[in-house]
Amino acid sequence: MKTATYSRLSLLIPILVWGVCLLVLIVASTFPGNELESSKLTTITDLIFLFFAFYVFGIIIWVFPYLLLALILFVLSFRVQPHVAIKAFALSPVVMTILTMAAVNLLATGTSGEGTILTNSLIKDPEFISFNILVLAFSLIWGYICVGIAFGIYKLLHRSRIIWDEWNIESASRLINQYE
Repeated sequence: MKTATYSRLSLLIPILVWGVCLLVLIVASTFPGNELESSKLTTITDLIFLFFAFYVFGIIIWVFPYLLLALILFVLSFRVQPHVAIKAFALSPVVMTILTMAAVNLLATGTSGEGTILTNSLIKDPEFISFNILVLAFSLIWGYICVGIAFGIYKLLHRSRIIWDEWNIESASRLINQYE
């Protein structure tokens, strides 16, 4: 498999991670004794489950910005050299965060006004600003978790010679042809 092919397939990783997180939450919710005894988080596993829950339920916010970003990266992977595409993929969580923040704010301002849940004063409220910071943090963290997973899989497949770098092959063949 070529690097460009893997980079295109790696666009599915956030959706696969979402599915794994959903399965973990479903399995965890079926264990006996998981009733909430208090509203406070008590263990590290509670924090992990909360982190997973933000990603699973956050799909409502991030799915459309991600589909736009994935489409852009998919088209870009056909137009540029693989090493340039890999750099774009590595920076994609920053772009994803910007798109997600724009979507959150567009949704919030689009539903603000008299007679709606959000008033214009609520948008300037510290809780709304805190929510934006929370979305920003989770978007960057989950984005780089997904990029890290993709990079780790890439390194494993590259070491086992399932993936090869076509730009190294092309540059090597040019060097060979140059000296002939």
